[in-house]
Amino acid sequence: MKDWRPKLTSIDDPIADDHWSYKTKNGIKRTSRITIGRPALVEDGKTWYCPMDFEHVTQGIDYAFGVGPVDALMNAMYFVRNRFFEFDDVTPRSKPKAAAKRHVPPKKRTAKKKTARKA
Repeated sequence: MKDWRPKLTSIDDPIADDHWSYKTKNGIKRTSRITIGRPALVEDGKTWYCPMDFEHVTQGIDYAFGVGPVDALMNAMYFVRNRFFEFDDVTPRSKPKAAAKRHVPPKKRTAKKKTARKA
């Protein structure tokens, strides 16, 4: 039996993208990126899918399916909503942790010589 599901490697047309910080059931603090793609039609011409990538939750891009584009989108958002209530201390619009920055020492200030003013 042929696998009919889409095989995306990236979500090129996101309709929602955010970072959430939260605590898992094990008490681990995380910040995850959540990306929801635009609903699209499966090759069968009947079924719709909505791609979603929830860092640390899905293994790569996963899909919510439906009988129409709104149904597929609702199913994707239902998945995200369930994670919202599953985790503790969820904070949407969180800033992701910055990559280690290269230390740049501050510039040394040089004292300017004062010149006497002529009266």
